[in-house]
Amino acid sequence: MREKDRLRNFESPATVCTIIMKTDIGIIGGGPGGYVCAIRAAQLGFKVALIEETALGGTCLNRGCIPTKALYSATKLLGKAAEAEQIGLAFSPPQIDLQRLTAWKGQVVSTLVGGIETLLEKNDVEVFRARGQLAGDGRIALSSGEELTVETIVLATGSDAVQIPPFPFDHPTIWSSDDALKLPEIPKRLAVIGGGVIGLELATIYNRLGSQVVVVELLPEILSTVDLDRRTISTLKRALTKNGITVLTQTAAESFEQNGNDVALQTENGEEHIVDRILVAVGRRPRTRDLGLESCGVELDERGFVRVDKTLQTTAPNIYAIGDVVPGPMLAHKASKDGIQVAETLAGQSHAIDYDLIPQAIFTDPEIASVGLSESKAKAAGGEILVGRFPFAALGKALGMRETDGFFQVVANADDHRILGVQIIGADASDLISEAAIAVQSNLTLEAIADAVHPHPTLPEGLKEAAENALGRGIHTASR
Repeated sequence: MREKDRLRNFESPATVCTIIMKTDIGIIGGGPGGYVCAIRAAQLGFKVALIEETALGGTCLNRGCIPTKALYSATKLLGKAAEAEQIGLAFSPPQIDLQRLTAWKGQVVSTLVGGIETLLEKNDVEVFRARGQLAGDGRIALSSGEELTVETIVLATGSDAVQIPPFPFDHPTIWSSDDALKLPEIPKRLAVIGGGVIGLELATIYNRLGSQVVVVELLPEILSTVDLDRRTISTLKRALTKNGITVLTQTAAESFEQNGNDVALQTENGEEHIVDRILVAVGRRPRTRDLGLESCGVELDERGFVRVDKTLQTTAPNIYAIGDVVPGPMLAHKASKDGIQVAETLAGQSHAIDYDLIPQAIFTDPEIASVGLSESKAKAAGGEILVGRFPFAALGKALGMRETDGFFQVVANADDHRILGVQIIGADASDLISEAAIAVQSNLTLEAIADAVHPHPTLPEGLKEAAENALGRGIHTASR
């Protein structure tokens, strides 16, 4: 039965009987972990059923990574247009058509969702549009009335935005990240509770759209859950301030009061900020409720994540978990790697994942990307290290782009020059980190990067220059 026909049957009130289907692997959740696991398992010869309650692609594709980065790219044009006059190019003031911008964002998402559907079909993955729940003894009960019998179950249910009691998402003034990405309006004044990755990315987007943005962070520093050095954080904070974003750290958001169109956000220290909307972006939690975990003996840890071993098997036999529901960075590419590992483990091709080597990209302005150890963590680990840096301001390409904020940083072992970590803050850092990720994950040395000829003028030259600087033979920087 083709997927569109099955969907038609699921939607019919007359479908009340239970249909038993036997398959090798049943995956609950069609996000970047689930659908990748399904395709790889199918490639390896398994019969696979993928269960997704809403849209394929999960949070990342529909309500996270993709719409955020689409809007990040679109709104960057506003800043470029505003600066163009300084180099002799004049434009009329940009006009924002929110409806068309929202439609374009939706088109990007729907194109990618359609691509996933095609890939699953071509790989003979059975897709069930329903909610899946563990029913014990290798069974998955579907909200459609069907029941699957499977040899192995993979939990890939993702995560939800964390809600804090004083700021309920069902209040029209309070936004979750999902609400903000729908672009319901451009508030004149926006408060963002949470100075983590999600909060700062959305603060950047709405600041570019014209909102006056204040970020309220409880902890002593922004991006506190990311292993970044103080130099990187300081560079970002200067840029945020220059762009007109106010950042308040060590400040607890306590309550709010609405007075007509104004919303008064009160903080624990007695301050009050008058805004139009409040965006709560304090993190995400694993989606594990109402999955029937207890019926199969699947245990959670003290933070609510599914307990897994190095192969990502849970405390129940033949049940695995991947992505945001297990410990580790909540990143789409990490979830995909998890999915591939489980599929290959089931095929006898096991290999462990080193979560410390998972790269991360943060779409602030300027962008931040990192992989491996920061300088501070490398020092804390003991042993002598070498550190090399190179500023964007010394790159001809960056000067021509008018993107001179930021720097490249390389950290290496002093004994064998093996690269331990890289941080990049600056234009296109999200793209530039991939070369560094290969270097760190493959145990390459500083010489491997420094001696490789990089084309000129390009931004990746900065990584080569940083490696040369660490070796004490920098051409375009003073030696260490």
